[in-house]
Amino acid sequence: MRRAMLMGLLPALVVTIALPAQANSGEEQIQNAADTFASFMANPNQRIPVGILRQAQGIAIIPNVTTAGFIFGGTGGSGIITVKDEKGRWSNPIFVGLSGGSFGLQVGAKSSDIVLVLMNQRAVRSLLRQSVNLGGDVGVAAGPVGSNAVMPTDSPGNTDIFAYSRSAGLFAGVTLSGNRISFNRDRTEAFYGRSPLTAETVFNDPTIPVVPVVERLHQTLNRAMQ
Repeated sequence: MRRAMLMGLLPALVVTIALPAQANSGEEQIQNAADTFASFMANPNQRIPVGILRQAQGIAIIPNVTTAGFIFGGTGGSGIITVKDEKGRWSNPIFVGLSGGSFGLQVGAKSSDIVLVLMNQRAVRSLLRQSVNLGGDVGVAAGPVGSNAVMPTDSPGNTDIFAYSRSAGLFAGVTLSGNRISFNRDRTEAFYGRSPLTAETVFNDPTIPVVPVVERLHQTLNRAMQ
């Protein structure tokens, strides 16, 4: 009986572990995203290639994504997405969540920082919806790493998103097929003080002010492309 009860509780325990608490405020979450991206780019031998960032149409930064499991597994995290306009300027960010699950022989837990580089407008348009399935609605591939990395011959035409992960100081490309990115409307509306808000409105409405923490995020992204 005890064993059966324990097995019944395992999925719930995994969900609890796999969904870390959000930052205390939207400003903290944006600053955390900026700091995470800056640390990604600090090592020239491990950074996202400048050529990819210059071609990118948008970027998602999701710190502290937790994967945990024992038989059942789950992935969860929260972050932001910002996109470029026609002149290459970064937009106000929206808040998003990353979630997924798996089934197999899994033991242990780990936390990773995830950066998704959106390489075309198809990826951006997909993320304007309430949620998008990575590897289903849009193609996701592990991105090349390092200042001297050669752009893949099929990029960006056949690759919607390049994915990068850093865990325990190790940096590498990663695939996230089967995971889902969802628009966090509540947090986005709370941060901007407007309701209702869509992702498209946040990205394109010039009446929404760019606050200092967002300016710092933009400066971090722009420095990485120089």
